[in-house]
Amino acid sequence: MYIIIIGCGKIGAYLAKLLDKDHNVVVVDKEEKSFEKLGDFNGSAFVGDGLDIDVLKEAGIEKADAIAAVTSNDNANIVIGQIAKKKFNISKVIIRISDPEKEEICKYLGIETINTTSIIASLLKDGLSKKVAIKYLIENEDLTIVEINSEIFINKKIKEIKREELITIALIRNDKSIIPDDNFVIEKGDIIIGITKKNILNKLKGIFKL
Repeated sequence: MYIIIIGCGKIGAYLAKLLDKDHNVVVVDKEEKSFEKLGDFNGSAFVGDGLDIDVLKEAGIEKADAIAAVTSNDNANIVIGQIAKKKFNISKVIIRISDPEKEEICKYLGIETINTTSIIASLLKDGLSKKVAIKYLIENEDLTIVEINSEIFINKKIKEIKREELITIALIRNDKSIIPDDNFVIEKGDIIIGITKKNILNKLKGIFKL
């Protein structure tokens, strides 16, 4: 598949690296420095505003199979999603939003969303104090967002548990959601939220003894 990712923040960069081994991936961001997060990346990167149709064309939107808009701006992601669907007839469009009130708007527009705020809120509502080894929160054909609680992580830094098989995107501690950096130390009871490939879930369980 030819996939365009708009936004090269932490989530966009991780998503690009997860997909680039099996797909042709192009990342677009307004800040060239943001591409440093990609590291060893097999795809392409374009500097530009994802709201600019000329930039999207340069990135190859006219031949794209899928678009993911994952910038930190909900409104920008919604507009990009609309452009992809209505102007370029992209069938697979998914966007990141943080405002739950905008989810209904996206449904009306026919845009698939990942609402990070709703995910965290649902976890809290369901009771994060439970002893959960691994729970599948959201999944599609390729990727799965998982919730992991494992004693082997206690007192380790995020960078110590980094694996190609798991990208850590958030952590829940005492009913609070945290976006951890590499030096963040995991404590007992922490819930780790990560992204992995669906086809290596069993391998992930073996690595982390789940």
